[in-house]
Amino acid sequence: MRADNRMGWCRNIDRLKDNDSSGYVVEYELASDSYIPGVFDYQNGKILCGLLTLNINSSGLYKYLLKIKFAPHDGFTPKLTATKRGYAFHGGIAGELISIFSLYYQCRFFLLSSYFGDLTSTRIKIKTEFATTFRPCRPYFDPSFYPGGNRNFAVGISEFLDELYRVDVRYHQKLVLACFHYARALKEFGIDDEMVFIRLVSAVEAVSGFTKLDKRDDLFDGKEFEEIVRTDRLSLAATDELRRLFHNRRAQQRFKRFIEKYSKGFFKGGNFKAPHTRVKKADLSKTLDAIYSSRSDYLHNGEAMFLSLPMRGGDKWDTDPAFEMIIDNRRFPKKKKLPYSSFFQRLVRYCLLAFIKEISG
Repeated sequence: MRADNRMGWCRNIDRLKDNDSSGYVVEYELASDSYIPGVFDYQNGKILCGLLTLNINSSGLYKYLLKIKFAPHDGFTPKLTATKRGYAFHGGIAGELISIFSLYYQCRFFLLSSYFGDLTSTRIKIKTEFATTFRPCRPYFDPSFYPGGNRNFAVGISEFLDELYRVDVRYHQKLVLACFHYARALKEFGIDDEMVFIRLVSAVEAVSGFTKLDKRDDLFDGKEFEEIVRTDRLSLAATDELRRLFHNRRAQQRFKRFIEKYSKGFFKGGNFKAPHTRVKKADLSKTLDAIYSSRSDYLHNGEAMFLSLPMRGGDKWDTDPAFEMIIDNRRFPKKKKLPYSSFFQRLVRYCLLAFIKEISG
């Protein structure tokens, strides 16, 4: 029996189609610093989401209710179809949907609690609470997180889930990881600027492996490891080490080619009163090199990133005006300068949505 390695919510929808009369419902209390009106109703109540309150609470958050109908359990017998490369997502169906919502609406969602069962004289409704870390963003830091715009649970999100449902199974694991890392990046705004870049690069890397490199990027031009390296004289451990290095090579080029391919149209339009703070399409390659190299230096060498500093009045800038920076006796050159994290998250989101559009047919 072949394993179904699609996202959990897709498998659950299919099982409910076969047995819609049974199953159970779990309610999840979410919070966000963005206001989203309307009610999301997917496939006649199988997934529902909408506002719980109309006013911001003491933490500066709006509350939402997410209801998911689950198909009956298969039991606790280990699945015989599970493999080392099978699908896994630790947040379950609720985590998948929260990550997808974050990407689609470009805002942060926090899971507060879940409710299972109905409160009756013979049954107790069970509540599970989850710890959350929330810090409001400064208004000039990233205005896309704040209330306003055209977000609405009744418009667009059902069609977006339909697109994801149509995506071929080979994309599902990587795609949900891209959504997850993007959603985690949004939660780092106002907390850890460097971690925003790390998460966003990971979001792109999760799916950049599907981008084909040409001969200028890959001298091996798609050849398999066994076609390049003679392993008959190597130990198993040495072979595994070389195979990992071979498959991880050119990661930076795949990262760049993915964004270059799917950013088409991103740089069009706009009214820039300070053109020296704009990242132009011609600057994209150098900007991506700076981002990827800074991320790698941070992770592997403990190096600090040369970040653009947030400035009041610069909420529409892509980067701050500085070309170099000196801290103590350390000079950070222009080539290491990173744009605002708000610019990079918009770019990553644009590319991920374009990628989904393409692979959904």
